[in-house]
Amino acid sequence: LNPPDSLPPEFDAIQHKLNSMRAALIPDRTEDLSTGKYFSSPWKGEEVAELKEHIRKRSLMDSASSDDGVLYSQIMNIENDDLAELFNQYPESYRLLGVESCFFRFFSLGIHMRTTKWAEENNLIPDYQNGFRSGYRTNNNPLILRCAIESAKAQRKPLYVAVVDATNAFPSTDRATLWLKLQRLGMGGPIFD
Repeated sequence: LNPPDSLPPEFDAIQHKLNSMRAALIPDRTEDLSTGKYFSSPWKGEEVAELKEHIRKRSLMDSASSDDGVLYSQIMNIENDDLAELFNQYPESYRLLGVESCFFRFFSLGIHMRTTKWAEENNLIPDYQNGFRSGYRTNNNPLILRCAIESAKAQRKPLYVAVVDATNAFPSTDRATLWLKLQRLGMGGPIFD
């Protein structure tokens, strides 16, 4: 992530410092407080099958390999239960799998899918969040805006709209605040650690 060189004036500097101090106190090993134990339950062959299906649907089989030369097509030939066992082998440090490779991307996809499932089942993502969500399209919001405009015209009422463009929003996310918020929402366990 790319934090700004200096804190923007609209940030609450005291809150930012408190968040940084609190985040530093998060222990190396945390407890998974999510109701479904999304971040600590062992990986299963069924989950690996879902990951493989995701890769097949998106035609990623022939994507480029990394320095290790491993391709998704090779990972797809490994038994689902064997891959699950590999993921479960080092729960105290998933970073061991973190070599920049197809294995890393495959495992990261699993973490993404678990996190998304947790967030959706706990209603943590608002309905108006359309980007980067399965089954949603970014053109949903312009359609909603168009309908609101048509409705306001038909009723001869004013419609006030604000468009906000948060420049560099993702890379400038404050990590300390992000980790604190995720932990408060129940995230913990080996995947969080």
